[in-house]
Amino acid sequence: MLSIFIGVYAAVISSIYFLLPLHLQGNLKFSGAQIGLLYAVFNLNAILVSFPVGVSGDRYAARGLTRLGLAGCALCLWGMATLRSFRPFFLIFWGFGLSAALLSQSLNIMLFKGNGAEGSTARRFGHFNAMRMGGMMLGTLAGGFLVHLLNFPRVLQLCGGVLLLMWWPSAWLPVVPAVRASMWEYRRELFTRPVLFFVTWLFLFTLHWGAEATSLTLFLQHNLGLEAQGIGAYMAGEFAVITVTAYLYGRFWAGRLQPLTFLAVALLASGSGHILMTWPILPWSFAWRAVHGFGDGLILMETYATVSRQFHVDRIGGTSSLIPLITTMGVLVGSLIFGPLGAAMGYQAPLIISGIITLALLPVAYRGLQE
Repeated sequence: MLSIFIGVYAAVISSIYFLLPLHLQGNLKFSGAQIGLLYAVFNLNAILVSFPVGVSGDRYAARGLTRLGLAGCALCLWGMATLRSFRPFFLIFWGFGLSAALLSQSLNIMLFKGNGAEGSTARRFGHFNAMRMGGMMLGTLAGGFLVHLLNFPRVLQLCGGVLLLMWWPSAWLPVVPAVRASMWEYRRELFTRPVLFFVTWLFLFTLHWGAEATSLTLFLQHNLGLEAQGIGAYMAGEFAVITVTAYLYGRFWAGRLQPLTFLAVALLASGSGHILMTWPILPWSFAWRAVHGFGDGLILMETYATVSRQFHVDRIGGTSSLIPLITTMGVLVGSLIFGPLGAAMGYQAPLIISGIITLALLPVAYRGLQE
């Protein structure tokens, strides 16, 4: 049930998240800076609520947070479908980001609190993230098709209805044990040298997600000449690669490579793929986008494995809030930087620059792991 929920959630979010800039620019006439600000505030919510939500997930039923997030996302999507001016759209998009943070983090908490041996844990993480990325693959395909068939406001309303329907099966989500821990116990686990290293490279790595959020679909439209359906198919191909990568990691690869070798392969694939996909020839671009997806899939799985290894299960709701906290800080900063940059220098520029930053993390990884 947990994997089904993350798959449905990912399908709904991806069907609108990556195509929304086309609506914001083409139909609502928002500027590049305004689009960057919207995506920044969407991710700001996770920064504000990640630790409180995580601690609440330790102390109370995370299933209740899931239900609250479902209702909030649905209402905000219906509201976004009716708005055309920036200020009210900004406010309701903020509410959408808050609700999405509640929903996704509560599902992560239930995942981390599941019991199992090390091998079964890796398979559980692999299955969960394969379902997540499979949902994103189906969502981008469906989103491109639906935007072509209907219009974007109708797609927003439809997505809100799907999330609201998930309220009823949420009764079958797992009930995890509640544990009360002091703030000192959380602080003692979070402020260690390995965790601070993990936080540093994860933040720098996720800067490229901000570039993708604000510039990728516009690059595919303006530089490669793709329409909504083509954009959906292009991105679905990448998500298919990440889906397979997550599954194979959980099933076969977990623990087989040394940490430095693993990070080197992942960062090289992610960074080089991000840079080389900007050559405006569709087969070439798609092939390197797939390479990038392979690297991102490895980083995604290693992130979950690292959190599981580093933190005690009783407090893992609060400590695992590092994932949404740090990744969304990276997306927030990346959105604010790369949104205006793409509008000013061309939509390929944010992808190239963020890919160079990813490659520059190789010596950071080497130094951190050697210490």
